[in-house]
Amino acid sequence: MSAQPELIDLDAPLAGDFLAVVRLIIGGIAERVDFAFEEIDDLQLAVERLLAEAGTEGTVHLRFEVRDEAIRAHVGPLDERAVAHALRDGDAPLGELTLGRILTTVVDSFGVEDAGKDQIVVRLDKRRGWA
Repeated sequence: MSAQPELIDLDAPLAGDFLAVVRLIIGGIAERVDFAFEEIDDLQLAVERLLAEAGTEGTVHLRFEVRDEAIRAHVGPLDERAVAHALRDGDAPLGELTLGRILTTVVDSFGVEDAGKDQIVVRLDKRRGWA
């Protein structure tokens, strides 16, 4: 692959029965970067948990930037209040699996970008052979 990432855009319904299709697509994208099974599963889990916090109505846009050894996913727009609350770990008892703790464990880094109108886009970075 070149220095420019390949871009893959997908608009997906938030309905639960479509999540298996999103999981399959993520697996195919991660396979292009030669991710190990565990790395593919980590990225799938990160996106699934974000979508679980987004609810079941409407659609979400997924953008994947595919590089030689990494994938950056943008997931959104998502409801800012719901996701921001889920990302906070401060109030959660030690050992409770919050969204923030899950993302910290399964991706190399993540961030939140303002999408306007009380919505955000969550950025997930996963590199081959790291986390």
